[in-house]
This record gives sequence, C-alpha cells and structure tokens, in this order.
Amino acid sequence: MFKSLLKRVNEHHLIKPLFPSIPLIIACESKHSKCYFQLDIEGLKCMETAPETVHLKMTGNDGQMKDLLTGQLKLQQLMELKAIKVEGTFRDILRLEAILSLAADHS
Repeated sequence: MFKSLLKRVNEHHLIKPLFPSIPLIIACESKHSKCYFQLDIEGLKCMETAPETVHLKMTGNDGQMKDLLTGQLKLQQLMELKAIKVEGTFRDILRLEAILSLAADHS
C-alpha cells in the first residue's frame, strides 16, 4: 500500500508543484502500525526511524488508513465522519488532501 502511494505521488507530474521546500513530516498511526513520511521538494519518502518532530499526524484504524492512502475515500470525508483524527496546521492538511486526491488510484 505504501509503496504504491509513494510511486503514484512521486511520478505524477501535477503533484510536484505541491511539494514543499521545507520538509513536512507526516505520521500515520493505526492500531497495528505506525509509519512516517517526509514530503519535501524531492517528493514523498518513507522514513526508516521515528523523527523528533511531526508536523502532521493522522490516526485511524487500518481499513480507514488504507481507504485514505489508496484514494477510496477523501481525507475530508473521513475527518467529517470522525473516522480519522488529523493534527496539524490547516495549510498542511489542505496540502496533504490535495496530494492524496491527485494521487488516488482510480484503476
């Protein structure tokens, strides 16, 4: 799931202008897993170790995270349903939602 997301985000030409010049650290937490991503001017990367600072934190169950990261459901929908909790600045949340929406797997 994460490899597919990384590939879609990093290869989609319409997403590249949304990459921030200052690295944005994103945490995805579910009951069974925790992973960290770094989004910067070069693209989206998985982080091997837990960072000291997290700018955007998403918490939900495994199924909801999968639906979000594959593009089945939008971040805003899951937040309205209170299915996923998101902590971060409004700007970072909007950036992530735009990137996930553009990178959605519609196959």
